Amino acid sequence: MAVNVLGSPHMPDLHYLPDLVIDKILQFLPTKTVVQISLLSKQWEGVLSSVLNFDEDDNFDRHNFNRRIKYHKKFMKFLRMYLEYREKNKKKEVVLDKLRIHMKMYRWRDATIIDRWLEHAFERGVKELDIRPQYIGARHENLVQAYRLPWGTFAKAKSLTSLNLEVVTITDIQWANTQSDERLLPSLKTLSFTKAWFDDKALCSLLLECPSIEYLSLTECSFDKFECRVSSSSLMSLEVRYCRQLQVVQVHEAKNLESFTFVSPPPPNSKCEKVILSESLSNLKNINICADDLGAFSLKGCHPAVEATINTQNLRFLDFLGYLKAKVSVKACQWGNIGVLEIWDKKRFSSYSSYFPTLMNFLKGFGCCKKISLYNQNFRALVIRKTFRKAFSSPLPKCCILEVKMPNPPAEASRDYLDLMDCLRWIAPSAQISIRTVKI
Repeated sequence: MAVNVLGSPHMPDLHYLPDLVIDKILQFLPTKTVVQISLLSKQWEGVLSSVLNFDEDDNFDRHNFNRRIKYHKKFMKFLRMYLEYREKNKKKEVVLDKLRIHMKMYRWRDATIIDRWLEHAFERGVKELDIRPQYIGARHENLVQAYRLPWGTFAKAKSLTSLNLEVVTITDIQWANTQSDERLLPSLKTLSFTKAWFDDKALCSLLLECPSIEYLSLTECSFDKFECRVSSSSLMSLEVRYCRQLQVVQVHEAKNLESFTFVSPPPPNSKCEKVILSESLSNLKNINICADDLGAFSLKGCHPAVEATINTQNLRFLDFLGYLKAKVSVKACQWGNIGVLEIWDKKRFSSYSSYFPTLMNFLKGFGCCKKISLYNQNFRALVIRKTFRKAFSSPLPKCCILEVKMPNPPAEASRDYLDLMDCLRWIAPSAQISIRTVKI
Protein backbone atom coordinates (compact mmCIF):
# COMPACT_ATOMS: atom_id res chain seq x y z
CA MET A 1 0.00 0.00 0.00
CA ALA A 2 2.89 2.34 0.77
CA VAL A 3 4.23 1.89 -2.76
CA ASN A 4 0.87 2.85 -4.27
CA VAL A 5 0.75 5.99 -2.16
CA LEU A 6 4.22 7.00 -3.28
CA GLY A 7 3.20 6.50 -6.91
CA SER A 8 0.04 8.59 -6.55
CA PRO A 9 -0.45 12.32 -7.34
CA HIS A 10 0.24 13.01 -3.66
CA MET A 11 3.80 11.77 -3.94
CA PRO A 12 5.35 15.27 -4.45
CA ASP A 13 3.96 16.35 -1.06
CA LEU A 14 6.17 13.72 0.60
CA HIS A 15 9.28 15.39 -0.76
CA TYR A 16 8.74 18.37 1.53
CA LEU A 17 8.72 16.26 4.68
CA PRO A 18 11.85 16.49 6.85
CA ASP A 19 14.31 13.61 6.48
CA LEU A 20 13.79 12.57 10.10
CA VAL A 21 10.05 12.20 9.51
CA ILE A 22 10.60 10.13 6.37
CA ASP A 23 13.09 7.93 8.23
CA LYS A 24 10.53 7.30 10.97
CA ILE A 25 7.88 6.34 8.39
CA LEU A 26 10.26 3.91 6.69
CA GLN A 27 11.08 2.22 9.98
CA PHE A 28 7.47 1.02 10.30
CA LEU A 29 7.31 -0.45 6.78
CA PRO A 30 8.17 -4.06 5.86
CA THR A 31 11.58 -4.46 4.28
CA LYS A 32 10.12 -5.68 0.97
CA THR A 33 8.04 -2.49 0.75
CA VAL A 34 11.10 -0.34 1.40
CA VAL A 35 12.96 -2.26 -1.30
CA GLN A 36 10.13 -1.54 -3.76
CA ILE A 37 10.29 2.13 -2.81
CA SER A 38 14.02 2.19 -3.43
CA LEU A 39 13.44 0.86 -6.96
CA LEU A 40 10.86 3.53 -7.92
CA SER A 41 13.44 6.15 -8.81
CA LYS A 42 16.99 7.22 -8.12
CA GLN A 43 15.60 9.72 -5.64
CA TRP A 44 14.53 6.84 -3.39
CA GLU A 45 17.33 4.35 -3.98
CA GLY A 46 19.10 5.33 -0.77
CA VAL A 47 16.19 4.81 1.61
CA LEU A 48 17.60 1.47 2.81
CA SER A 49 20.24 3.44 4.68
CA SER A 50 17.46 4.42 7.11
CA VAL A 51 16.14 0.89 7.70
CA LEU A 52 16.67 -0.39 11.25
CA ASN A 53 15.63 -3.99 10.50
CA PHE A 54 16.60 -5.58 7.20
CA ASP A 55 14.41 -8.67 6.69
CA GLU A 56 14.71 -10.36 3.28
CA ASP A 57 14.35 -13.77 1.65
CA ASP A 58 14.07 -15.35 -1.79
CA ASN A 59 10.99 -17.39 -0.94
CA PHE A 60 8.44 -15.71 -3.23
CA ASP A 61 6.86 -18.84 -4.72
CA ARG A 62 6.98 -22.08 -2.74
CA HIS A 63 5.14 -24.19 -5.31
CA ASN A 64 6.85 -23.38 -8.60
CA PHE A 65 10.49 -24.51 -8.75
CA ASN A 66 11.32 -22.53 -11.89
CA ARG A 67 9.90 -19.35 -10.39
CA ARG A 68 11.90 -19.91 -7.23
CA ILE A 69 15.11 -19.98 -9.28
CA LYS A 70 14.03 -16.82 -11.08
CA TYR A 71 13.18 -14.99 -7.87
CA HIS A 72 16.44 -16.10 -6.26
CA LYS A 73 18.41 -14.56 -9.13
CA LYS A 74 16.46 -11.32 -8.73
CA PHE A 75 17.03 -11.42 -4.99
CA MET A 76 20.79 -11.83 -5.39
CA LYS A 77 20.81 -9.07 -8.01
CA PHE A 78 19.16 -6.70 -5.55
CA LEU A 79 21.67 -7.57 -2.83
CA ARG A 80 24.53 -6.81 -5.23
CA MET A 81 22.95 -3.59 -6.50
CA TYR A 82 22.51 -2.19 -3.01
CA LEU A 83 26.13 -2.90 -2.12
CA GLU A 84 27.24 -1.21 -5.34
CA TYR A 85 25.06 1.81 -4.57
CA ARG A 86 26.46 2.00 -1.06
CA GLU A 87 30.04 2.01 -2.36
CA LYS A 88 29.29 4.87 -4.76
CA ASN A 89 27.29 6.97 -2.30
CA LYS A 90 28.90 7.33 1.10
CA LYS A 91 25.68 8.29 2.85
CA LYS A 92 25.58 8.22 6.63
CA GLU A 93 23.71 5.13 7.80
CA VAL A 94 21.81 4.47 11.01
CA VAL A 95 22.66 1.60 13.34
CA LEU A 96 21.20 -1.68 12.05
CA ASP A 97 19.19 -3.45 14.74
CA LYS A 98 18.65 -6.68 12.82
CA LEU A 99 19.75 -8.33 9.59
CA ARG A 100 17.81 -11.38 8.39
CA ILE A 101 18.70 -13.11 5.11
CA HIS A 102 16.94 -16.40 4.38
CA MET A 103 17.40 -18.37 1.16
CA LYS A 104 15.79 -21.48 -0.27
CA MET A 105 17.99 -21.67 -3.38
CA TYR A 106 21.48 -20.89 -2.05
CA ARG A 107 24.41 -21.72 -4.34
CA TRP A 108 28.11 -21.70 -3.51
CA ARG A 109 28.72 -18.61 -5.66
CA ASP A 110 26.30 -16.64 -3.44
CA ALA A 111 28.76 -16.85 -0.55
CA THR A 112 30.66 -13.71 -1.63
CA ILE A 113 27.50 -11.60 -1.50
CA ILE A 114 26.59 -12.91 1.96
CA ASP A 115 30.14 -12.17 3.14
CA ARG A 116 29.85 -8.58 1.91
CA TRP A 117 26.47 -8.13 3.57
CA LEU A 118 27.88 -9.38 6.86
CA GLU A 119 30.68 -6.85 6.59
CA HIS A 120 28.13 -4.14 5.80
CA ALA A 121 26.00 -5.14 8.81
CA PHE A 122 28.97 -5.13 11.18
CA GLU A 123 30.00 -1.67 9.98
CA ARG A 124 26.50 -0.47 10.90
CA GLY A 125 26.78 -2.03 14.37
CA VAL A 126 24.18 -4.76 13.82
CA LYS A 127 22.77 -6.24 17.04
CA GLU A 128 20.85 -9.29 15.76
CA LEU A 129 21.92 -11.52 12.89
CA ASP A 130 19.79 -14.29 11.32
CA ILE A 131 21.34 -16.11 8.33
CA ARG A 132 19.85 -19.20 6.62
CA PRO A 133 21.41 -20.04 3.23
CA GLN A 134 19.44 -23.23 2.58
CA TYR A 135 19.90 -25.14 -0.67
CA ILE A 136 18.34 -28.08 -2.48
CA GLY A 137 19.63 -31.38 -1.08
CA ALA A 138 20.88 -29.96 2.23
CA ARG A 139 21.04 -32.92 4.63
CA HIS A 140 23.12 -33.98 7.64
CA GLU A 141 25.31 -36.23 5.54
CA ASN A 142 25.68 -33.76 2.67
CA LEU A 143 26.79 -30.33 3.85
CA VAL A 144 29.72 -29.96 1.45
CA GLN A 145 28.04 -26.99 -0.24
CA ALA A 146 26.97 -25.34 3.01
CA TYR A 147 27.94 -21.73 3.61
CA ARG A 148 31.11 -21.25 5.68
CA LEU A 149 31.19 -18.26 7.98
CA PRO A 150 34.05 -15.81 7.32
CA TRP A 151 35.23 -15.52 10.93
CA GLY A 152 37.75 -12.83 9.98
CA THR A 153 34.83 -10.51 9.16
CA PHE A 154 33.43 -11.01 12.66
CA ALA A 155 36.32 -8.99 14.09
CA LYS A 156 34.02 -5.98 13.61
CA ALA A 157 30.99 -7.61 15.25
CA LYS A 158 31.50 -6.01 18.65
CA SER A 159 27.83 -4.96 18.98
CA LEU A 160 26.32 -8.32 18.04
CA THR A 161 24.07 -9.69 20.82
CA SER A 162 22.09 -12.40 18.99
CA LEU A 163 23.28 -14.82 16.28
CA ASN A 164 21.01 -17.38 14.58
CA LEU A 165 22.57 -19.60 11.89
CA GLU A 166 21.00 -22.38 9.81
CA VAL A 167 22.52 -24.74 7.22
CA VAL A 168 26.11 -23.58 7.72
CA THR A 169 29.52 -25.12 8.32
CA ILE A 170 31.34 -23.96 11.47
CA THR A 171 35.12 -24.12 11.35
CA ASP A 172 37.70 -23.55 14.08
CA ILE A 173 37.57 -19.86 15.00
CA GLN A 174 40.95 -19.64 16.76
CA TRP A 175 42.89 -18.51 13.69
CA ALA A 176 40.50 -15.58 13.08
CA ASN A 177 41.44 -13.65 16.23
CA THR A 178 45.18 -14.17 16.61
CA GLN A 179 46.12 -10.47 16.47
CA SER A 180 43.99 -9.23 19.34
CA ASP A 181 43.62 -10.01 23.03
CA GLU A 182 39.97 -8.90 22.87
CA ARG A 183 37.33 -11.56 22.34
CA LEU A 184 35.78 -11.76 18.88
CA LEU A 185 32.14 -11.57 20.06
CA PRO A 186 32.25 -9.73 23.41
CA SER A 187 28.54 -8.73 23.45
CA LEU A 188 26.96 -11.94 22.16
CA LYS A 189 24.35 -13.37 24.55
CA THR A 190 22.16 -15.63 22.38
CA LEU A 191 23.58 -18.20 19.95
CA SER A 192 21.42 -20.64 17.95
CA PHE A 193 22.40 -23.24 15.36
CA THR A 194 20.07 -25.35 13.21
CA LYS A 195 21.34 -27.97 10.74
CA ALA A 196 24.92 -26.83 11.24
CA TRP A 197 28.06 -28.91 10.72
CA PHE A 198 30.84 -28.43 13.29
CA ASP A 199 34.46 -29.22 12.57
CA ASP A 200 36.50 -30.77 15.38
CA LYS A 201 36.85 -28.31 18.31
CA ALA A 202 34.93 -25.63 16.38
CA LEU A 203 32.24 -25.23 19.06
CA CYS A 204 34.77 -25.04 21.91
CA SER A 205 36.87 -22.40 20.15
CA LEU A 206 33.75 -20.38 19.29
CA LEU A 207 32.50 -20.30 22.89
CA LEU A 208 35.90 -19.03 24.03
CA GLU A 209 35.26 -15.95 21.88
CA CYS A 210 31.85 -15.34 23.54
CA PRO A 211 32.54 -14.25 27.15
CA SER A 212 28.96 -12.99 27.66
CA ILE A 213 27.04 -15.93 26.15
CA GLU A 214 23.92 -16.88 28.15
CA TYR A 215 21.81 -19.02 25.81
CA LEU A 216 23.03 -21.73 23.40
CA SER A 217 20.77 -23.85 21.21
CA LEU A 218 21.90 -26.71 18.94
CA THR A 219 19.16 -28.26 16.78
CA GLU A 220 19.67 -30.99 14.15
CA CYS A 221 23.41 -30.31 14.15
CA SER A 222 26.24 -32.67 13.19
CA PHE A 223 29.68 -32.94 14.77
CA ASP A 224 32.92 -34.09 13.19
CA LYS A 225 33.74 -36.68 15.88
CA PHE A 226 30.13 -37.19 17.05
CA GLU A 227 30.96 -35.37 20.29
CA CYS A 228 29.45 -32.16 21.66
CA ARG A 229 31.52 -30.61 24.45
CA VAL A 230 30.44 -27.31 25.99
CA SER A 231 32.41 -25.15 28.39
CA SER A 232 31.41 -21.60 29.31
CA SER A 233 31.39 -19.81 32.65
CA SER A 234 28.68 -17.34 31.55
CA LEU A 235 26.26 -19.82 29.94
CA MET A 236 22.86 -20.06 31.66
CA SER A 237 20.80 -22.22 29.30
CA LEU A 238 21.83 -25.06 26.96
CA GLU A 239 19.56 -26.99 24.57
CA VAL A 240 20.72 -29.89 22.39
CA ARG A 241 17.91 -31.26 20.22
CA TYR A 242 17.71 -33.88 17.45
CA CYS A 243 21.45 -33.96 16.71
CA ARG A 244 22.03 -37.13 14.69
CA GLN A 245 24.67 -39.77 15.55
CA LEU A 246 25.75 -37.80 18.61
CA GLN A 247 27.66 -40.18 20.90
CA VAL A 248 28.88 -37.90 23.71
CA VAL A 249 27.44 -34.73 25.25
CA GLN A 250 29.59 -33.18 27.97
CA VAL A 251 29.14 -29.94 29.89
CA HIS A 252 31.87 -28.75 32.22
CA GLU A 253 33.13 -25.53 33.80
CA ALA A 254 29.70 -23.93 33.44
CA LYS A 255 29.21 -22.51 36.92
CA ASN A 256 26.25 -20.28 35.92
CA LEU A 257 24.32 -22.91 33.96
CA GLU A 258 20.72 -23.12 35.22
CA SER A 259 18.93 -25.17 32.57
CA PHE A 260 19.95 -28.14 30.39
CA THR A 261 17.82 -29.93 27.79
CA PHE A 262 18.79 -32.92 25.66
CA VAL A 263 16.40 -34.52 23.16
CA SER A 264 17.64 -37.27 20.87
CA PRO A 265 16.40 -37.69 17.28
CA PRO A 266 13.95 -40.51 16.49
CA PRO A 267 15.26 -44.03 15.68
CA PRO A 268 17.47 -45.26 14.12
CA ASN A 269 19.66 -42.26 15.01
CA SER A 270 18.58 -41.92 18.64
CA LYS A 271 21.38 -43.83 20.39
CA CYS A 272 23.71 -41.74 22.57
CA GLU A 273 26.48 -43.29 24.65
CA LYS A 274 27.04 -40.62 27.31
CA VAL A 275 25.55 -37.41 28.67
CA ILE A 276 27.95 -36.01 31.25
CA LEU A 277 27.19 -32.99 33.41
CA SER A 278 30.46 -32.59 35.25
CA GLU A 279 31.19 -31.02 38.62
CA SER A 280 31.13 -27.25 39.26
CA LEU A 281 27.52 -26.92 38.06
CA SER A 282 26.27 -25.59 41.38
CA ASN A 283 23.52 -23.43 39.81
CA LEU A 284 22.02 -26.17 37.62
CA LYS A 285 18.34 -26.30 38.61
CA ASN A 286 16.45 -27.79 35.65
CA ILE A 287 17.35 -30.86 33.58
CA ASN A 288 15.18 -32.44 30.91
CA ILE A 289 16.41 -35.49 29.00
CA CYS A 290 14.39 -37.41 26.44
CA ALA A 291 16.20 -40.21 24.60
CA ASP A 292 15.20 -43.63 23.31
CA ASP A 293 18.59 -45.19 24.01
CA LEU A 294 21.07 -43.61 26.44
CA GLY A 295 24.10 -45.50 27.68
CA ALA A 296 25.08 -43.40 30.69
CA PHE A 297 24.01 -40.19 32.37
CA SER A 298 26.28 -38.53 34.92
CA LEU A 299 25.13 -35.66 37.13
CA LYS A 300 27.48 -34.38 39.81
CA GLY A 301 27.70 -31.18 41.82
CA CYS A 302 24.37 -29.63 40.79
CA HIS A 303 22.07 -27.26 42.70
CA PRO A 304 20.73 -28.82 45.96
CA ALA A 305 17.13 -28.49 44.75
CA VAL A 306 17.71 -29.54 41.14
CA GLU A 307 14.72 -30.92 39.21
CA ALA A 308 15.75 -33.57 36.68
CA THR A 309 13.49 -35.60 34.40
CA ILE A 310 15.19 -38.46 32.54
CA ASN A 311 12.81 -40.07 30.07
CA THR A 312 14.50 -42.91 28.21
CA GLN A 313 13.54 -46.40 27.08
CA ASN A 314 16.96 -47.83 27.83
CA LEU A 315 19.19 -46.06 30.37
CA ARG A 316 21.99 -48.38 31.41
CA PHE A 317 23.78 -46.29 34.06
CA LEU A 318 22.95 -43.21 36.09
CA ASP A 319 25.64 -41.60 38.23
CA PHE A 320 24.16 -38.99 40.56
CA LEU A 321 25.89 -36.96 43.25
CA GLY A 322 23.66 -34.49 45.03
CA TYR A 323 21.32 -33.72 47.90
CA LEU A 324 18.12 -35.34 49.15
CA LYS A 325 16.10 -32.27 48.18
CA ALA A 326 16.91 -32.95 44.54
CA LYS A 327 13.86 -34.07 42.55
CA VAL A 328 15.15 -36.69 40.13
CA SER A 329 12.62 -38.63 38.08
CA VAL A 330 13.88 -41.56 36.00
CA LYS A 331 11.16 -42.70 33.61
CA ALA A 332 10.96 -45.84 31.46
CA CYS A 333 14.30 -47.16 32.69
CA GLN A 334 13.90 -50.93 32.64
CA TRP A 335 17.31 -52.38 33.49
CA GLY A 336 19.46 -49.42 34.31
CA ASN A 337 22.51 -49.88 36.51
CA ILE A 338 21.97 -46.88 38.75
CA GLY A 339 24.64 -45.36 40.96
CA VAL A 340 23.11 -42.99 43.51
CA LEU A 341 25.69 -41.03 45.50
CA GLU A 342 23.71 -39.23 48.20
CA ILE A 343 25.34 -36.65 50.46
CA TRP A 344 23.99 -36.76 54.01
CA ASP A 345 23.73 -33.28 55.47
CA LYS A 346 21.76 -33.23 58.73
CA LYS A 347 21.81 -29.42 58.88
CA ARG A 348 19.39 -29.28 55.94
CA PHE A 349 16.56 -30.97 57.87
CA SER A 350 15.02 -29.44 60.98
CA SER A 351 13.36 -32.62 62.26
CA TYR A 352 12.81 -36.28 61.42
CA SER A 353 9.21 -35.59 60.38
CA SER A 354 10.45 -33.30 57.60
CA TYR A 355 13.48 -35.46 56.74
CA PHE A 356 11.62 -38.74 56.20
CA PRO A 357 9.21 -37.51 53.46
CA THR A 358 12.19 -35.86 51.75
CA LEU A 359 14.09 -39.16 51.76
CA MET A 360 11.06 -41.06 50.43
CA ASN A 361 10.49 -38.58 47.59
CA PHE A 362 14.16 -38.78 46.68
CA LEU A 363 14.22 -42.58 46.51
CA LYS A 364 10.91 -42.80 44.63
CA GLY A 365 12.50 -40.84 41.80
CA PHE A 366 14.54 -43.99 41.08
CA GLY A 367 11.64 -46.38 41.66
CA CYS A 368 11.81 -48.01 38.21
CA CYS A 369 15.50 -48.93 38.50
CA LYS A 370 16.47 -52.57 38.88
CA LYS A 371 19.89 -52.05 40.42
CA ILE A 372 20.84 -49.25 42.80
CA SER A 373 24.11 -48.40 44.50
CA LEU A 374 23.30 -46.00 47.33
CA TYR A 375 26.14 -44.11 48.94
CA ASN A 376 25.57 -42.42 52.31
CA GLN A 377 27.94 -40.95 54.90
CA ASN A 378 25.84 -41.87 57.94
CA PHE A 379 23.93 -45.15 58.25
CA ARG A 380 21.39 -43.52 60.61
CA ALA A 381 20.07 -41.53 57.64
CA LEU A 382 18.56 -44.80 56.36
CA VAL A 383 17.12 -46.03 59.67
CA ILE A 384 13.39 -45.36 59.32
CA ARG A 385 11.02 -45.52 62.26
CA LYS A 386 8.36 -48.23 62.21
CA THR A 387 5.56 -45.69 62.61
CA PHE A 388 6.56 -44.07 59.32
CA ARG A 389 7.01 -47.43 57.59
CA LYS A 390 3.44 -48.36 58.44
CA ALA A 391 2.10 -45.13 56.99
CA PHE A 392 4.06 -45.18 53.69
CA SER A 393 4.65 -47.68 50.89
CA SER A 394 8.12 -48.90 49.91
CA PRO A 395 9.89 -46.39 47.60
CA LEU A 396 11.85 -49.03 45.59
CA PRO A 397 9.46 -51.95 44.97
CA LYS A 398 11.01 -52.89 41.59
CA CYS A 399 14.62 -52.86 42.74
CA CYS A 400 16.32 -56.27 42.38
CA ILE A 401 19.76 -55.37 43.74
CA LEU A 402 20.38 -52.74 46.42
CA GLU A 403 23.98 -52.06 47.35
CA VAL A 404 24.49 -49.61 50.22
CA LYS A 405 27.91 -47.99 50.58
CA MET A 406 29.15 -45.95 53.54
CA PRO A 407 32.47 -45.13 55.26
CA ASN A 408 31.53 -46.49 58.72
CA PRO A 409 28.74 -49.08 58.58
CA PRO A 410 27.62 -50.71 61.83
CA ALA A 411 29.30 -53.94 62.85
CA GLU A 412 27.66 -57.02 61.40
CA ALA A 413 25.18 -58.70 63.78
CA SER A 414 25.06 -55.59 65.98
CA ARG A 415 21.73 -54.02 66.93
CA ASP A 416 22.36 -51.06 64.61
CA TYR A 417 23.21 -53.45 61.77
CA LEU A 418 20.00 -55.43 62.22
CA ASP A 419 17.90 -52.25 62.39
CA LEU A 420 19.56 -50.96 59.20
CA MET A 421 18.96 -54.24 57.34
CA ASP A 422 15.34 -54.27 58.48
CA CYS A 423 14.84 -50.77 57.05
CA LEU A 424 16.62 -51.61 53.79
CA ARG A 425 14.34 -54.63 53.30
CA TRP A 426 11.37 -52.31 53.67
CA ILE A 427 12.86 -49.77 51.23
CA ALA A 428 13.46 -52.46 48.58
CA PRO A 429 11.39 -55.54 49.55
CA SER A 430 12.28 -57.55 46.41
CA ALA A 431 15.98 -56.75 46.32
CA GLN A 432 19.12 -58.63 47.14
CA ILE A 433 20.73 -56.34 49.75
CA SER A 434 24.38 -55.83 50.63
CA ILE A 435 26.32 -53.30 52.73
CA ARG A 436 29.85 -52.29 51.77
CA THR A 437 32.51 -50.16 53.43
CA VAL A 438 33.97 -47.47 51.17
CA LYS A 439 36.27 -44.50 51.73
CA ILE A 440 34.91 -40.97 51.52
